[in-house]
Amino acid sequence: MVYDPKVHHRRSIRLRSWDYAWPWWYYVTIVVKDRECRFGKAIYDSVVLSDLGKAAEGSWAQIPNHHKGVELDDYVLMPNHLHGIIILNGTSRTDVQLNVPTDDHEQLFPTKGEAMGALSPDEGSLSVIVRTFKAAVTTWARRNGFGDFAWQRGFYDHIIRNEADLHRIRTYIANNPLQWALSEENPEQSYNS
Repeated sequence: MVYDPKVHHRRSIRLRSWDYAWPWWYYVTIVVKDRECRFGKAIYDSVVLSDLGKAAEGSWAQIPNHHKGVELDDYVLMPNHLHGIIILNGTSRTDVQLNVPTDDHEQLFPTKGEAMGALSPDEGSLSVIVRTFKAAVTTWARRNGFGDFAWQRGFYDHIIRNEADLHRIRTYIANNPLQWALSEENPEQSYNS
């Protein structure tokens, strides 16, 4: 969905000229409400998942089965958040290079119809994909004894600009469990420093 000030009441960090249903590579961070550590424990360079964490990881892996033209790249499920790369393929374009034009998206997609294929503006968008993932995890949680589980409102997204940006994000994802000991989000951080 393209930024619309009538719809987007909160201050948005989204690129206003960008339609988040366009085929591209997106980096997302999705956080548990109040940053509660519900998905497991980070131990050295990996995360030992709780049952809820295993359900969240399973739901993440199922995204391509529920959304046509979607692939997943690197991801990591941390004790209270998920970092992942979602690839929207949309149409069968294979000539798109990973290099976002700064201001003129018409260079990449001459018409909105070409960028969107047969999809409606909401169907297949990054927001719909994340929303359905969050709903699947929440539904599983409530049916399996985690009735108080909830997500933080919204999510963070980043349009991956180029190969260097992709490499930086993949490295960040891979190193995230190791960095957990130093993270402000880690409730045990003060004991580890």
